[in-house]
Amino acid sequence: MYVQRIEYTFADAALADEIAEAAFDYMSALRMNGQACGKEWPLYRECNALFSMILTPEETSLAQLFNNQYVNQNLRKLEGLGCAVAVVQTAKDVQGGAACACAVPSAYVLFTTYTSLESPVRCLDCFGSVPLYRLPLMPSGEFYELICWKSDYQSCDSLQMNCANLEAACTRQLSSLKSTLTMQGLVQCKTLFKSTNKPFYYYLYRNNGRSLSSEKKRCCPSCGGQWLLNESLHSLFYFKCDNCHLLSNIAFNVSHM
Repeated sequence: MYVQRIEYTFADAALADEIAEAAFDYMSALRMNGQACGKEWPLYRECNALFSMILTPEETSLAQLFNNQYVNQNLRKLEGLGCAVAVVQTAKDVQGGAACACAVPSAYVLFTTYTSLESPVRCLDCFGSVPLYRLPLMPSGEFYELICWKSDYQSCDSLQMNCANLEAACTRQLSSLKSTLTMQGLVQCKTLFKSTNKPFYYYLYRNNGRSLSSEKKRCCPSCGGQWLLNESLHSLFYFKCDNCHLLSNIAFNVSHM
């Protein structure tokens, strides 16, 4: 990921508050288009200029060619207020993950964690995050549906990792094929499969198992078929069903293979 410093310069100081609100709308549109990561953007003022710092998947994520209609609408709103928008500084985030560099990924997986700021779409070949603006827009005209799923997933993952409030309920949401969270994610996978014509897998989290031997005997929870892999994918996925487009791990409470 990259740190981008955006500068909003204007002549009429009386419009500063209105421009600040428009700047947040612009950054929110960038987020829903996959051009900005996370959802917290510090915004500060110096004389007749506002400055914000955001994270982007790639160095060129804010290029105009990636904009959707909502990003462009918010830019026009800022321009209508007499505000010029410019990216004035770029630096690589030393802790951020790398974006997928594959020319033509063979498949994708919907995957995130409670700490992840990157795109919830991963390349199944390199496991790098795939900037959402590389994908066809979803029915909303942006990636609202996918980002809402990511937010819900991360909320559940955070609660189950904290091992206190709603741990059991949230673990079921992450691991059950019939949970509302999983069904929501599977809908997004089907939508993206239709628009890209590339397989989109869904990751089913597995926390507890009785033993390593019983884990190896697990069948696909959807079709009942064999899905144990001879070798893991990315040292995480030990199960893969190409019929149902599901991935899973060996339960974390037993020793891995």
